[in-house]
Amino acid sequence: MEGKGVLQDGQRLKSYLLSGEIFDEALIRACEDRLYGLCRKLVRSRSDADDLYQQTWLKALQKADKFRTGSFYNWLCTICINLFRDQYRKTKRWEKITNDKLDAELKDYAISAASDGTSAESEALDNFTRDLLRREIERLPEKHRLPIVLYYYQGFGYEECAQTLKIPVGTVKSRLNAAKKKLQAEMEKSQGV
Repeated sequence: MEGKGVLQDGQRLKSYLLSGEIFDEALIRACEDRLYGLCRKLVRSRSDADDLYQQTWLKALQKADKFRTGSFYNWLCTICINLFRDQYRKTKRWEKITNDKLDAELKDYAISAASDGTSAESEALDNFTRDLLRREIERLPEKHRLPIVLYYYQGFGYEECAQTLKIPVGTVKSRLNAAKKKLQAEMEKSQGV
């Protein structure tokens, strides 16, 4: 997301660094809810999300002089994901994700045969499918889960995903495609399609 807001983030952060203050309160407030939401999607428990959130801000404070230009929020996401990889991969704690866009894509496929049911039956099937999808996303390897979280839940574009994950854009696209194929196959298998 290049643009005026991104340039302003970088300029504001640099001016606060030069003036001796670390972060502008408005800059923090603009990022805190989305950053905490990302932490909640990467780890399972609220206390783990709290820890990851705090560690991200601490690392951002320690590395504030490394911020160059671009989106401050994307920079925070990169720090957060790197911390997640470093600390949580070892313990194999998986994210719990609510992904409306991905839900809609896969749900359309998974429940197409059930379109004749009553609204209560359809709602129950929708809930079942959504829960099943969440469980299957939790089972994906990290290299497929992280692009799913960033692209569908955080609303990042391919370029932003690539920068945050430090992989080429083509790799982001192929991992998203592979993840969707795996999810589709597992959904079919789980529902006996």
